[in-house]
Amino acid sequence: MTARKRKMEDRAKVQVPEAAEGKKDSQHKKKKGKKVKAENRGAKKEEQKRAAEETKEGKAAPEDLTEEAVWESKEKEAAPEKEIPSDQEREINDLRQKNEELLNQLKRKQADIDNLRRIAKAEQAEMREYALHEFLCRLLPVLDNLERGLESARKDQSVPASYIEGLEMIHQQLFQLLEQEGVSTIEAVGTPFDPNCHHAVMQVESDQGEPGTVLEEFQKGYKHRSRILRPSMVKVCRD
Repeated sequence: MTARKRKMEDRAKVQVPEAAEGKKDSQHKKKKGKKVKAENRGAKKEEQKRAAEETKEGKAAPEDLTEEAVWESKEKEAAPEKEIPSDQEREINDLRQKNEELLNQLKRKQADIDNLRRIAKAEQAEMREYALHEFLCRLLPVLDNLERGLESARKDQSVPASYIEGLEMIHQQLFQLLEQEGVSTIEAVGTPFDPNCHHAVMQVESDQGEPGTVLEEFQKGYKHRSRILRPSMVKVCRD
């Protein structure tokens, strides 16, 4: 019995230190775990603190920028405009005066050109009128001869009627062309004598008309619009 008790006691002595060592190891691990957790909590708190500070700085930066921009704009508005030096003002005034002078010269030149155009048109119209006047004056003797031939043909009974009709048609067409150009005959017989359009060939005393009136026309007179182509040759009753 004694030997058996001794073995059991020896076993108990061996197990007791092992259990003590196990307890020590577990306590050490627990302490180590708590220390790690505390370190992790501290690191998280520092990270959260840093993040909060960064967000505050980020929010404050735009406000600072806007305030700076507002002050800069106010300073620009309050800054006085730069005055133009007197030399530049004089140069600007000189240029304005020169510009006005050039514009006035241009207007005068344009007016001169317009006047020259009007004068040129008037001269051209006058030249055409003069050329037409000369042509009509040369054509009147042809018209006189045609009228004399037509009058003699009417008196001559041997001339066929068809010839007389042909001459009358020619005379009518020619006179229509002259009328289209503004030619008209001057009234003579029975009208007061007008030295501007009548040429008195002779004067006679007569009871057939009042003194100073035209009694007879020897040659027809014509006018082109307001200009006399040829005055009428007339016989006038003497006063």
